[in-house]
Amino acid sequence: MPYDDRLASTPARERWQASVYAIVLAAVNVVVCFRLFRVPGAHMNSMHGFWVAIAQRIGGSWFHPTWWPYWHEGIPFEFTYAPLVPALTAIWSAMRGISELLAFQAVTAIVYCLVPLTLFLCAWRLTRAPGYSFAAALLYSLTSPIGLLIPEGAFHWNAMLDSRRLFLVVVWDDTPHLLAVALLPLTILFMARAMETGGRRYYAAAALSIAAATYSSAFAPVITAIAALCLIAAFSNQGYARNIAIAAVIGIFAYALSAAFLPPSLMSAMRESSTTPMHADKVWTLGSFAALAIIALGWIVLWKLLPRWTSDWRLRFFAFFAYSMTGIPLVAAYFHRQFLPQPLRYAPEAEVALALLIVFTLRPWFGRMWPFLRWALVVLLLAFALEQIQRYRLNMRRYLPPADASATIESRASLWADGNLPGVRIFFPGSIAQWANVFSKVPQFSGESWSMAYNPMEQLGLVAIYYGDARVSLAWLRAFGVGAAAVPGANSEEFWKGMVKPEKFEGVLPVLWRDGGVTIYKVAQGVSSLAHVIPEAALVRRAPKSFDDITDMERYAAAAEGPVDMQWDGVNRIHIRTTQVPGQVVSIQISYHPGWHAAANGRDVRLHPDGLGLMWLQPECNGLCSVDLHYDGGWELRICRWISVLAFVILLIMFFRPVKRTA
Repeated sequence: MPYDDRLASTPARERWQASVYAIVLAAVNVVVCFRLFRVPGAHMNSMHGFWVAIAQRIGGSWFHPTWWPYWHEGIPFEFTYAPLVPALTAIWSAMRGISELLAFQAVTAIVYCLVPLTLFLCAWRLTRAPGYSFAAALLYSLTSPIGLLIPEGAFHWNAMLDSRRLFLVVVWDDTPHLLAVALLPLTILFMARAMETGGRRYYAAAALSIAAATYSSAFAPVITAIAALCLIAAFSNQGYARNIAIAAVIGIFAYALSAAFLPPSLMSAMRESSTTPMHADKVWTLGSFAALAIIALGWIVLWKLLPRWTSDWRLRFFAFFAYSMTGIPLVAAYFHRQFLPQPLRYAPEAEVALALLIVFTLRPWFGRMWPFLRWALVVLLLAFALEQIQRYRLNMRRYLPPADASATIESRASLWADGNLPGVRIFFPGSIAQWANVFSKVPQFSGESWSMAYNPMEQLGLVAIYYGDARVSLAWLRAFGVGAAAVPGANSEEFWKGMVKPEKFEGVLPVLWRDGGVTIYKVAQGVSSLAHVIPEAALVRRAPKSFDDITDMERYAAAAEGPVDMQWDGVNRIHIRTTQVPGQVVSIQISYHPGWHAAANGRDVRLHPDGLGLMWLQPECNGLCSVDLHYDGGWELRICRWISVLAFVILLIMFFRPVKRTA
């Protein structure tokens, strides 16, 4: 039944109750994760190093296109990672005067506490039942129902009591994803209000929350689309076409707001990265049709049965949403089929949905219970909650023991390289690559998250280095301008130890450094130049067909022995000084991107990609040659930024333009 959603129309007693419940929820979760604000940790197995490194160097990249020279032969800043968590980390670090690593932990704690609060707000404003909304948020805070549905190891009832989400954010790498989950209840609330009332401020609020979630995690657009479909299905008494149109308009507006950091080329790269040999997820196979059919069958059953169960669209939405979000990981876990990448990672969304469905399904039964029995049950549940709070606090101590990140092999290796091989591109493996740029400015052959890899040839090169023999590995390393390579032994301190034959470089390459089971070998001359004057015939013209297709790369590496003077001016400009004769080209071992532009002796020249995705140009000089390169993001990234700026202007107008009231 429609009702006025203005907070002023809410009875004072209800607002007071909601405020108390919100304070209690915040207190419960702060007590659990307070340690994150004070005790610095160092989980080198995690991706925390990615986000901390971005936070340290984010600078003005929010406001103008910036080249990121530290990972993957250089990439546009937009390809590093969804930027909201690193930006919040940088802001918190500056505000509090603390390290970015401790600031990241604080952001993680805030995000962890935020999810139950937004869940409570959404449930309360939709149902006007603050007590039951509090119960749903508390159930989410202190249990993990997905542990019963998809147990890790043997089934046991206590799995529901495990602090699974806490473990994922503290020990592993789910903070950006969890921030998207925290914004999901707000998206649901605002989108539902837009469908109910058509108010433009709800359109704007829904689009803003979706955009913020997209700035947090690549999971956001998918979970938002699923939530929108569930709302459309739940509003069965309204015109489906109208609500589909509303969801589409909100979605387009949200993309416009987030386009600056989600250009089409990035979406294409993310799609392509899931099929690389090293990380092939095989998202869409013949089995994907079966997975979709299973989900569709359940939807049809719910569509038929839910109207008989309840006329309340909110309960119908909770049912559709819980089924959809749990179905994705369940089908993957038990039927080994998927139609979305990383389906098991939708567990946090499933737990939000299950908390809502469980509490509000039991609400009528609980309301009819004998009052004394009801209060006795409440006391029992609160006693269990207190036990869970203590259990979670003890788990937090286990998950976050005090640690000195500067004492790790990741720190020692990267600091040694930064001090002894300044400016030299280095291959770091596994956890060292993930953390190297927290401690140094070492330019890396790898370093980035594979899920957003800009250059697919670099991903193929990683396969060659991890699995190929010495000759194959060296061909790729030299072709990409790598001057040194770190190799972890089987018993090294490096976490992942993914090199199949770590001994393959022994006796082949000179040793520069050994420590903690990690050896750094010299691959090429210790120079920082990535520019070479070579015969045009020596270029790698075609992409390798497999990781051991190295003939062209060996010919190129042999021709690129002599480097030329190359200097960086910041991160968006490069100056090259050399001599050249007709028939020669300048090869630059930096990722090609249309945002780079070049001039030779003051005359504009065209940059080209070679078969490895690196840059080369024909300056047409005869003698001294001065080549200047500058990066401006290219037309795609600039247009996407202007689209986002225009969208934010429209957003402000929608929020602050007075609403015309009818008499």
